[in-house]
Amino acid sequence: MAPETVRRRRGEQLESALLAAGWDELVEAGYARLTMESVAVRARTSEAVLYRRWANKDELVLAAMRRHRDDHPIAMPDTGSLRGDLLAYLTAASESLAGFFAIAAAAAISGLSAHTGATPGQIRDRIIGDRLLPRDIYARAHARGEIDLTRLSGTVLEMPFQLMRHDLLLDLAPLRPARIRSIVDELFLPLVQSPAGVKDLTPSRENKPRPKSGDLFRSIRWVRRKRIEEWSRTRGLTFEQAMVLGYLERQPGAIQRDVAEMSHTTPANVSLLLKGLERRGLVERRTEGGRKRVYATEAGLDLVAGLDAVLAEADEMVFAPLDRDERDKLEAMVAKIDAHLPGGS
Repeated sequence: MAPETVRRRRGEQLESALLAAGWDELVEAGYARLTMESVAVRARTSEAVLYRRWANKDELVLAAMRRHRDDHPIAMPDTGSLRGDLLAYLTAASESLAGFFAIAAAAAISGLSAHTGATPGQIRDRIIGDRLLPRDIYARAHARGEIDLTRLSGTVLEMPFQLMRHDLLLDLAPLRPARIRSIVDELFLPLVQSPAGVKDLTPSRENKPRPKSGDLFRSIRWVRRKRIEEWSRTRGLTFEQAMVLGYLERQPGAIQRDVAEMSHTTPANVSLLLKGLERRGLVERRTEGGRKRVYATEAGLDLVAGLDAVLAEADEMVFAPLDRDERDKLEAMVAKIDAHLPGGS
């Protein structure tokens, strides 16, 4: 029997709980295994309550996706320039949406498109629509005189976000900083700001904006990541899989939330990743003390053997231009930044 507080849920409170349960079930079980019954059990209610709101599981899944997006809005930056706003917004949107797109793509492949009779594009429009279009950013740029909105079509204004969405669907990972800069600096800004068009597509070095600290840190991270990705491919692993297995080697019995925090990604991404590793027999989940804990299997540990050496090699490659004294100073400054951040080590 459900507790009294659960039975008394009504209206928006009840619908929010149902949609949250639908999203959690989609993340953990996947679209193919999700049923109205499984969502009802998770929400501690009856199937009849679900069917009064949604005709079938497809409508419930689409509604759960829309609610999840609405509950996780992307902050709208205001850096004082169109370029700065676009770089910041595309970076935030890319990192925020990577896990969401992974779940949505998995659902479409698992049968959501076939069951609804809608194309992937139509499903995309039903879930996201034009929410990615940052109208405030463009309005401010127009007011500053950076662009003339009366001359620009909606197709042109949507272009950076269509490209980002394309990359997210293909890679299911945040865009690299260099890719975001390329979209903004080489494709979009010359198109909307330069009447001369092609002649400005390759900016001169002296006019090229100096990278900011955040851009530099992201570039360093991606260079390091590329070396680890190369090694991971020789083991039949993705970068993320290798890092999770390496973490479980050091922290056996971690809970899923710990893995998400370590990898700086969403619980949805981690759930999909662990399922893939589980299917290959590289990790196993055990219930201990009422909590599910994750362990790397012997096969998983064998695959990831040598990762620490590769991590050290990648770090050496990144910091090779610095001598020992410069490295010590850099580490001290970064440690100072890290200590200032919420949740910093």
